Amino acid sequence: MTEVLGLTIKVAIITGQYLVWIGLQTILESSNRGIQVVGNPSQYITSPELRTEYRPDVIIIDMETERDAMKSIAQLRESSPDSKVLLLSGFEGKDPVREALECGVDGVILKIHPPSVMIAAIEALCSPSHHHVHIGGDVTPHMDLRRPSRSKSGPTKEELTWPEAVTDREREVISLVRQGLSNKDIACQLSISDSTVRHHLTSIFDKVGVSNRQKLLVHAHHLSSLI
Repeated sequence: MTEVLGLTIKVAIITGQYLVWIGLQTILESSNRGIQVVGNPSQYITSPELRTEYRPDVIIIDMETERDAMKSIAQLRESSPDSKVLLLSGFEGKDPVREALECGVDGVILKIHPPSVMIAAIEALCSPSHHHVHIGGDVTPHMDLRRPSRSKSGPTKEELTWPEAVTDREREVISLVRQGLSNKDIACQLSISDSTVRHHLTSIFDKVGVSNRQKLLVHAHHLSSLI
């Protein structure tokens, strides 16, 4: 079950591409995070069953295939007010992201990010301390977690490595977090207690300069993409 609530998170996927729907369903349901994909590949934003039958906790909308997504978000908000809306985008420009956020979506993630980032975003939206999730684009005050651009002289040492203060054990924890493991699973894998895992994560967040797992995942992805 998901570490956030201890309950199943129901997710609906809106996309015009069958393979994208199947791929996302496989990724989410095989994550062992208590995520259940509801609905079917042929459903659309205004499908009545979204509010009458499935009642998803999170609705993922493929921004590239749903051309009228922006126009439909207000209607979706009225029909499914309790569902969080997460846009999946292949565009890194700030304008589409800003437009989406202004239309009332709860989060935007980019297709360049690994599955673990999407799972973290879903859990963040469903957590009691829910806040907007913005991964990609340069729109404040939301999180700016874009893929770092390479300078003409190439990436610096700091861009390619973790801070020297990060210990070997903490690097092991980071590696397991990237695999999508919960604190309990990490504790089991490393033969340590849950509280020790939490201590390691707090130390990692402080050293890396991030505030949660989600930002740590994106930071780790950025480093791996540069090396």
